[in-house]
Amino acid sequence: MFKLSAIAKGGALAALSCSPLVQAAESASTADQPNIIVIMADDLGQWATSFRNQDIIETPNLDYLAENGVRFENGMTPAPVSSAARASFHTGKMPSQHGVYDFLAEDPKFDADWLEAEKLLSERLQDEGYRTALIGKWHATTDSKDPIRGFDRWLSYDALQAGWKNQYLHSGTVLFSSDGENMEYTGIQAQFLTDETLKFIDQQSTQPFFVSLNYVEPHFPFEGLPERLVTKYRGIAHKVVAFGGNSVLEHMSDYTLVPDNHEETLAQYLAAVTLLDDQLGKLIDGLEGRDLLDNTVIAFVSDHGLLMGQYGLYGKVNASFPYNYYEETVRIPFVVSGPEKYVRQKQVRGEFVDLIDLHATVLDLAAGDKQYDTSYGPGKTLLPMLKGERVRDWREYQFAERGNSRMISNGHWKLVRYYPNPEVNKQPEDHWYNLSSPMGERYLSEPPREELRVKMIADLDAFFEQYSSDEYNGLKMWEQAYPNFTTEDLLKHERWN
Repeated sequence: MFKLSAIAKGGALAALSCSPLVQAAESASTADQPNIIVIMADDLGQWATSFRNQDIIETPNLDYLAENGVRFENGMTPAPVSSAARASFHTGKMPSQHGVYDFLAEDPKFDADWLEAEKLLSERLQDEGYRTALIGKWHATTDSKDPIRGFDRWLSYDALQAGWKNQYLHSGTVLFSSDGENMEYTGIQAQFLTDETLKFIDQQSTQPFFVSLNYVEPHFPFEGLPERLVTKYRGIAHKVVAFGGNSVLEHMSDYTLVPDNHEETLAQYLAAVTLLDDQLGKLIDGLEGRDLLDNTVIAFVSDHGLLMGQYGLYGKVNASFPYNYYEETVRIPFVVSGPEKYVRQKQVRGEFVDLIDLHATVLDLAAGDKQYDTSYGPGKTLLPMLKGERVRDWREYQFAERGNSRMISNGHWKLVRYYPNPEVNKQPEDHWYNLSSPMGERYLSEPPREELRVKMIADLDAFFEQYSSDEYNGLKMWEQAYPNFTTEDLLKHERWN
């Protein structure tokens, strides 16, 4: 193991920046294949950006990216839990197709060779001639110590040795896995990941590059953020989410209730959002300084959202029981910027888009003049939208799932359907929400008119009939040999039995 301090790291970068930038420019891309960077935040809800809280939350670089690209107002996650969402992005499939539908604990007893049978986005991009890097969080399987196939550069974590919490530290000493070898870094973790991304970009190569850059901000723990950022929000955090709130759903545990120090906790969370934004600005500047910005597509998304006091809850899909699909949980920031050839600037689009569509879009960009077949999943390329074209045949709904629960929404009506153990009861439990109601999702709504109710249920069934497998179908989780982390207890819950 070797240790790298923040000071030593800064010196290394200074030496690196003195090298000829022409090397980076030569590694840019071909005329038909742009460089691609996908930045994925962790637990960042769309509500926690300046798009939704313009006068309070500071994300100027994300604003800049949107001004020079496309902002999707209805960016969504297909699975409001980290492992499942990330697995869906990397495979281009729904959880009921790939089998990861819950949090995967870094523990050998939960290892079921997750995604072993899947061809990953990284492998597909290598086939298209890209050099690839995974920087930061992986968490689509149970361990990230050993490099995952398809990545030429691997910088993730050794959670099995350091413990699961270590990888989420925003400052201090974090144990990384650098191409399979242990490495410690002491400092601000997000800054280190940005620096390592630029180091990978600087490697001399004639190949275009793809970087999956995965920050752990603004994920728990809600502490250890730079004081210069936290102090911005201490006195105003309550204006974003005030203490209080309720809903008809039960809380999962006392840990998912709003803590007494809510204002400080939320200030730390919002400081993490602005720290992320700082890194986005540093990355944009780094690309521009290397003359690479004009041929690099940048996407900024999150794996899913998070409740930070809304409805009196802290957490994501598992903050409540039964699991919630609140808008704050499923809506994510979704911004794409790039060269004029691919992206028409200053667009705001209203279509439903998600991480699986981003998977398809990355492959479409990489394929150049060819058409990449992504029919293995529900994702559709966003390239026509990015170019500013009018799209008439886009889907009407957004779908999401988590184990034995599924969601369908048309933006006005949302149905969350919970399926019990089929050996005990085959009748699902339906929760309808009228999103246009002033009360939002605090209360269940009466179902819509019968014609629409029947249609949405039929469309939900038809979608998962197509995008699920016999082996991994979330409705068959009682039959699966290797449960996800919290599934064992949930399977036994009296609600389903």
